[in-house]
Amino acid sequence: MKKLLVSGVMALAAILTSPVQAATDSATVAVTINLTSKCVFGTMNAVVFNYTSFQTTAATASGGTFNMKCTNTLPYKIGFTNVATPATTDAVTDNAVNLAYTLGLSATTGTGSGVDQAYTVTGTMALGQSGTCATAGGACTNSAATNKTRTIYVVY
Repeated sequence: MKKLLVSGVMALAAILTSPVQAATDSATVAVTINLTSKCVFGTMNAVVFNYTSFQTTAATASGGTFNMKCTNTLPYKIGFTNVATPATTDAVTDNAVNLAYTLGLSATTGTGSGVDQAYTVTGTMALGQSGTCATAGGACTNSAATNKTRTIYVVY
């Protein structure tokens, strides 16, 4: 019986001390990302000219600031026409007040950074223009004019 007991203990010890056989394996998975580049305009602030008929100096516009955000490292061009090389200036005669002016941009090319980038629409109005206003001694605006707005494009 002693022999049987010793044999049983030895068998149990062999089971408890034998190494565990763990199996491992691995595989790779392909990850494809399709990113569509994009530029978006932020809020456009109005370009404002203050002009007095026949003034003796050219008028400079104020306001006209906006932000644009483009995909990081994306090269782009901005301008007043939707073509591969957009026009950098826009010469206009406003029909409501009959005053000619020219708009420009603080920059016309850039590279996206993934965050807002600031731009300014600049404007000049030649001196000596009479304009059109039916309000005696008052001020007229182009508030109802169909050409009160101009379009800025981004091409990328």
